[in-house]
Order: sequence, then structure tokens, then C-alpha cells
Amino acid sequence: MLTSDLRKIVSVAFTAVLVTASTACGQMALGTDEDATRAADLITQDNLRLQLGVIAHDSMRGRDTPSPELTQTAHYIAGLFQEFGLEPGAGDGYIQSYPMTRISPASADRQVFQVSGPDGEVDLEYGVDFFVQATGESAEADGLLVLVQGAEDMPSAANQIAILRVTTANIRQVFGGRLRDAIRAASPAGLVVILDLPEAQFNRFRGFLGSERVVFGDVESDGVPVVFAASGSLPADLSGQIAAGSLEDGWTARVAARAEVAVEEAPNTIGILRGSDPDLRDEYVLITAHMDHVGVGRPVDGDSIYNGADDDGSGTVTVVEIARAFASLENAPRRSIIFMTVSGEEKGLLGSRYYAENPTFPLENTVANINLDMVGRNWSDTIVAIGKEESTLGPQVERISAEHPELDMAVIDDIWPEESFYSRSDQYNFAQRGVPVLFFFNGTHDEYHQPGDHVDLIDYDKMARIGQLVFYLGLELANQEERPVWDPEAYERVVQTPRT
Repeated sequence: MLTSDLRKIVSVAFTAVLVTASTACGQMALGTDEDATRAADLITQDNLRLQLGVIAHDSMRGRDTPSPELTQTAHYIAGLFQEFGLEPGAGDGYIQSYPMTRISPASADRQVFQVSGPDGEVDLEYGVDFFVQATGESAEADGLLVLVQGAEDMPSAANQIAILRVTTANIRQVFGGRLRDAIRAASPAGLVVILDLPEAQFNRFRGFLGSERVVFGDVESDGVPVVFAASGSLPADLSGQIAAGSLEDGWTARVAARAEVAVEEAPNTIGILRGSDPDLRDEYVLITAHMDHVGVGRPVDGDSIYNGADDDGSGTVTVVEIARAFASLENAPRRSIIFMTVSGEEKGLLGSRYYAENPTFPLENTVANINLDMVGRNWSDTIVAIGKEESTLGPQVERISAEHPELDMAVIDDIWPEESFYSRSDQYNFAQRGVPVLFFFNGTHDEYHQPGDHVDLIDYDKMARIGQLVFYLGLELANQEERPVWDPEAYERVVQTPRT
């Protein structure tokens, strides 16, 4: 929490920089002079189409984390960074590798979900009635079912299995972090999550319910078994009691979630353009996108490759082309600029979290993070900048957009706050550590996380204009005297020491 004195200092600083950002400051010309315009014009539809055609091609098989194709993508981007003249940003090269543990469900015959009640035992079928989420090689439980209303009342008894009914109203707590944190804290014998959802909504989750998980570090040989089941798969009287919110004593369950565990590595690609000012070159503007997608999955109309052209091939290649533009400048900007394409976003923001915990350039000297995730679809003249109310970056990007009417790109606030997109992309790991952020995002669409997210649906003209807008913003950030400043209330709400 901020002390009252610190809150006052941050508030004064925020107000001072807000005034500077909203007036015709001396740095404006740095985003509109002849060389800057020439560099921005290198961000073209043709270059974006060429790069996206490579990384979102079927041969890349959806760029899963980890996969040989994702590694190939990382090295392809590293080659472009080298071609542009960027310095390696990962220490001894362009690739920062990080360890990860892949936990894949074992065969169906090794998974168990059995409930017992007044009418005897009922065995449910794996892959049809239930799915598992393994936390280690073997996680088993046998005990009394205890109905809970949420993460806050998770039981801790070794012979109690929590059962939680999930509806559309409370589904976010299951697929966010709160439930996982509650399991770690309370350590019940097991958890059964009953998905009481419309069939269409339940089917949306089939693609990743029971799919592999990727985590940092080692896993225990035994853990808490987690089972996901459809409400309609349970005995009718048990399902009715759960829906009524009152479970009669005597219902027990036996669950087993078994997995195969493998330790592997995944890549981030990092290049840096060194700043020209001896006093500011050790401060950094960080521009990011995630280069991974979800790989190969359930076929839809015969297509099983989830290409991820918009998510997030669009952001990735836009970052690459922004890097090309910056590298072409006759004079490097005052601050250094880091260009990073991370992996593991689809598995829980892993690559950005690893960099945030193991930065190759100090985060305390990182003045801003501009993240691009899905910038190639939907409106042609509008982009959402999530987080722009949190710092002076918001009014700054609005002013730059107004100064460049040729871009025809309105920058608007988050219009989907209920979706919690802010915490679902990579800038979140940097915001939590005190780096002011902007998250450029055009929203989801029918092809989101589907095989139909193809390159032929992308609006390359829109991508180019967003890339140019981010270029002008990054150039001003790298040249201006002052750093961006947090709004004090946002700082108090967002910045924390994340769990490791």
C-alpha cells in the first residue's frame, strides 16, 4: 500500500507529467520529422503480409509452447533482428531459453472419477463425462464430498474432496489464478469442478479441459487431483443437490488424475537498439508480443492446425516491422529500445514472466512496456489500448494519434472490462512489477483459438497503421526527458510482488 506521503508525491508527479504529455512539448517534433516519417513508412502491408505468411503458415503447426516450430519461429525472428542491425538482447545471443515442465494427462484407463451415494457407485467416463488436471505424475483422493461456494471456503481436511459448481456467473474464478492459489493454500484431498453450463459453452472448453499444462520448475510426484465434469454426467439426485446449494451427507468420491511429466525449454527472442544519450541509454522502452499459439488440436471442418494469424502472429510481425523502422533511423533515439517476442503466453504468460523474473536489462530502468496482442482484425480505424487510464502513457498516445490523422486510428479505452483481458496478456507481468504499460488489442472474434484464424482474414493496412502509431509513441518515449508516471490509485491497485 502507498503511504499518504508517497501517494502525494506520486500524485504530484503524475499531474505534472500529464500536463506535459497533453501539451505541445518539445519532443513532438521527434515523432514527425522527415527521418521519423521515412522510418515509419517502412512499416508496410507487404512486409507484414510476408512475415505473417511465414510464422502463421501450416508448416509452423500453430507454434505451440514448446515445439520445434516455435523454436524455428524464434530463430527466424532472431535472424531478422540481426539483419536489421539490432544487438543481441539475451546475453550471449538473441534467444533467451527458459525451463518448463510439461504435464500431459496419461491414458484414459488411468484416470478415475467415481461417485458413491444412496444408490451405489457410478463410474464416469474420461473424455466424455469428465476431464482431469494433473498437478504431478500421480494425484489420487478418496473421501467425502464437501460443497463449496468458492475459493475462499476450500476445505483442508485430508479426507474431504471439495466440489464446486460453476456457472456462467462465476466461471472466471476457475480459469483465473484464485482457485489454484486456494488449492495450494488449503490443500484439500481433491477438487471436483462441476460445469453447469449451456452445452455450447461447455463445448468451448473441451479443447483445453484435460489438455497438457506447462509450469515453471519441478512438480511433485503426488499432488491435489482436479476433475472437471459436466453437470449432466452426474447422478440426477447429486446434480440436483449441488444446484440447490445443499449437499446431503454421505456422498463420497474417488478420483485419480495421472500424468506424464517432461522437462523442456522454450524461447524468447530479444533484440536491442542501443540509445545514443550517455545519460539515458541505460533506460529502456520495451516493445513486446507473444509469438506462440495453441498448436494442433481438435479438427474443425477438417482443419486441425490452429495457425494463430491474429493471435498473436499479427502482434509479433508488427513488433518485427517496428524494429526494422527503428533500426533504420539515421540517429538512434536517446533511450535504448528492447524488442521482444515471448513464448508461453497461451500457457499462462510464461515467457514474459520468466523475463520479468530474469531480466537481461533492469526492470527498474524500463520506463514503459508497449504490448501488441491481436491487432489485425475487427474495426479498421480503432484500436483498444488497455491500461491507458493507469499512467501518462494514455494521454500521450491519444495526443500522438491526433497529431497523425493520416493514420486514421482512434485509440479507445477497454470496452470489455468484464473479460479481464488486462491480466491475460504479457504486459501484466511488467505492470505488476511497476513498469507503466499499454496493451494494444482489437478484441476477439469467431476465429479466436480456432483453426480458422488464417492470414487471409487479416487487415494488413490496419496493422501497418497501428505499427506506425506504436513507432511514433516509442520514439517519443525514447527521446523525452521524463519517464511515464503512474496514476497513484492505479499504482496501488496493480503493482505488487507477484508470487514466484
